[in-house]
Amino acid sequence: MTKAPKHFRGKLSDADIARLREFVEIVAAGGITAAQARLGKGKSAISLALTSLEERLGLRLCERGRSGFRLTEQGHLVHSAAVQLLHEIGRFSDFVGAATRRLEDEITLHADDSFAFEFADPLSRAIARVSDLYPNVKLNVRMTSPDHIYASVLEGSADLGFTTLIRPNAALDALAVCSERMGIFCGRHHPLFPRDDATLGYEELRRYSFVASEVTQEEEFSEFMHGLDIKAFAPTILSRMVLILSSRYLGIVPIEFARYWVEKGAVREISVEGGRTTNRCYLIHRKARPLGLGSAILRSMIIDEIRLSTIGTGVQYPRK
Repeated sequence: MTKAPKHFRGKLSDADIARLREFVEIVAAGGITAAQARLGKGKSAISLALTSLEERLGLRLCERGRSGFRLTEQGHLVHSAAVQLLHEIGRFSDFVGAATRRLEDEITLHADDSFAFEFADPLSRAIARVSDLYPNVKLNVRMTSPDHIYASVLEGSADLGFTTLIRPNAALDALAVCSERMGIFCGRHHPLFPRDDATLGYEELRRYSFVASEVTQEEEFSEFMHGLDIKAFAPTILSRMVLILSSRYLGIVPIEFARYWVEKGAVREISVEGGRTTNRCYLIHRKARPLGLGSAILRSMIIDEIRLSTIGTGVQYPRK
């Protein structure tokens, strides 16, 4: 007589959760054999635990054998629910840790390289607050190009991005938090360096080579750039400045960023009508990968510190 399958009654034990974790790892690896290294267990032990989970749930989760590994329809549903459950368990642990100031998390933040000049103070204060409150948090920070930040957040290698580059994308959550002023600069040996700005205009600029960025500019300024002679590309602000310092290219960089070289007399801003613009700066993260508690706390603190740094300046800051 065939034994009727047990029906799952909705109560999960620690052993059930452990088996669900293994199931998620098996699916991520693509099968039992491939999961051995991930789980540090042999095939027979993994197979036995998977069978126990199926018996516990009263469901066939996957087909496995010579034909390969394949989730059943029920297996797809259980896998999706397990991923969500394990994520929520992790968030609960984070919240308990935060409540007792024992938050253990790893946060990866990628930010525009120019922000080290314009927003170093609010960024460093936010990082200091996170470090002081939660000393067990591991923080990975990389200053890089806007295009790289955009790609890193989308692919999931960065939890949080702070950048000027924001292409419309339904997969991203983007919050404008501040702005940076941009201007056209030339090196000290460039023909335009000694010229009086009053004698310069757009048509004059078109005679010289420009280095361009990959940052999406405001529509009006994009039209301004469209008629210029773009002869070089540089994804980061620092690489763009090197080309400007060569005095062979004109380029657009943040005004605050350029201050160091302006004060040395190595570059100057060229003031022509329409030659300045303002880039909005965004905090971005991937919608499909909700921020962990540590990343959410850092994001909130960055917003707070930027708000405090702009009080009295007339700059509008966002609600959280």
